[in-house]
Amino acid sequence: MFNLKYRFAKLRDDIFFENFNNVLSREGKARQPYYVIWDCTRRCNLNCSHCGATKEKYSKELSAKQVKRLIDELSELKVPFFAVTGGEPLMRKDLLEILSYASAHGIKTGIASNGFFIDEKMALAIKEACVHSMQISLDGTEKTHNRIRGSNESYKRATNALKLLIKQNIPIVSVATTVTPNNFAEMKDLLNVLLELQVKQWRISIVMPIGRAKSKNLLLRPAQLEELFEFIVSNKNRGIKIIVGENLPFLGRYEMKIRETPITCPVGFTACCIGVDGNVRGCPEQPDTAKNRQGNILKKPFEEIWKNGFKRYRGRELIKSDKKCIICKDREKCFGGCWVMREGNTHCIHDLLGN
Repeated sequence: MFNLKYRFAKLRDDIFFENFNNVLSREGKARQPYYVIWDCTRRCNLNCSHCGATKEKYSKELSAKQVKRLIDELSELKVPFFAVTGGEPLMRKDLLEILSYASAHGIKTGIASNGFFIDEKMALAIKEACVHSMQISLDGTEKTHNRIRGSNESYKRATNALKLLIKQNIPIVSVATTVTPNNFAEMKDLLNVLLELQVKQWRISIVMPIGRAKSKNLLLRPAQLEELFEFIVSNKNRGIKIIVGENLPFLGRYEMKIRETPITCPVGFTACCIGVDGNVRGCPEQPDTAKNRQGNILKKPFEEIWKNGFKRYRGRELIKSDKKCIICKDREKCFGGCWVMREGNTHCIHDLLGN
């Protein structure tokens, strides 16, 4: 039954992506994205060892007025979801004003945060801004998390933020964990912490080869990655939904053991990212470089950028150009893996698992 559900979802997704391109080619219309992510700032109060947001610096950020104009466009296009990441998004004093504006325009909103600034007053303000989803980063038990984040207060602040957000009945409160050799051994203990906090959703990712992580050996070894997958499989029914991050869009022999439905890179089909200064690219983790930029919302309407950009993603360029992907039996399942993981040649699940 599990396999049948997965295979039906895979068929549905394949039809969606094919129809997306057919309609775009035939009618010149691109279906609106399901969600747009705003990379709102690179400022942050912490100094995480694996941070990918340090890969670029910006002298200027989009103003509240400019972002509200974008939200007007997204509302007209009927984009359902507007998410915010950084840096630390709550470093922006106008953030909740902007998200409240989006909510008033019928768009659900979400924030990915380290939780440091969320006290009772802030949790209430988040509630009043009608924020739909809050993701808090937690990378281990107290000593390990604080070491990774570079702050002796970080763990207490993050766990307290989770308690306060759950108390405020924010619809979705989740935890994000980046697993490296530095915290790999603590996943069981961290799971118990999350269960005690009554967190219902846990997003687990492996490190991306960008920012501070680019020059460090923070990738799990094949045996560790396999053990992580086994851990996820054995804890699927503990009352918390465990999600493996999109930078592993296909899990090899663990795919249908872990996932009930497939994940396909959403870039250009259902999602994109608005950068700190308005450049549009695939996702927040992608380097803000000329090859990844699709346009700038200060120079062109978002709808025009969305319709005319993202050609290499929509054309499934990777499985047509990568010699290894061309002959791989799983090419129609992973479609070449994560574009960002390719920055460090860590995109192939078969290599990551040592197959």
